Amino acid sequence: MPAFDLKTDLLIKEFMQGEGKNSRKPYAELSRRIPKFSSKQISHRWNYKINPRVTNGPFTQEEKEFIYNWVSKNTKASDNISWANCQTAMEMKFNKFRSANRIQGIWITHLKHLERINRQNVKNFKPPFILPKVSHVNPTIVISKAPTLRPRPPHLPTLIPDFQPEMYIPKMMPLF
Repeated sequence: MPAFDLKTDLLIKEFMQGEGKNSRKPYAELSRRIPKFSSKQISHRWNYKINPRVTNGPFTQEEKEFIYNWVSKNTKASDNISWANCQTAMEMKFNKFRSANRIQGIWITHLKHLERINRQNVKNFKPPFILPKVSHVNPTIVISKAPTLRPRPPHLPTLIPDFQPEMYIPKMMPLF
């Protein structure tokens, strides 16, 4: 894959600021003039590197917070996010034109960070000690190893008629 050089960048910039404004397919036209690059490569080069409107510096914390808030407010029911709309909103607020790709990258990095924190919280989670359920009639009979979180279905009979499920007694050793 050929690399872009300063001469090619200058040619793309001059065309896009001149003739390219009036062209329906400026990238296809440029790829005919510069045959070693495809129209997609030229489009990416223009939109992410050469375009003088694009701000390529690091995002400020305020810009990042804006992206997080904007996405949480404007995500559609189908979970589609219009990065072009976010890009326009950012340009209006901060007077900086950021590429939609870089805005999306900030959001994805944020999601990965939240996922990492969540994994860490799950990993460090220690469930509270739960005593086993035992029969209050005969404490040596263990009914289950841990209480069930679901209620017993009404069609299943209990083995002990006067059993009270809320009663938890630690397992006791037989006396003999």
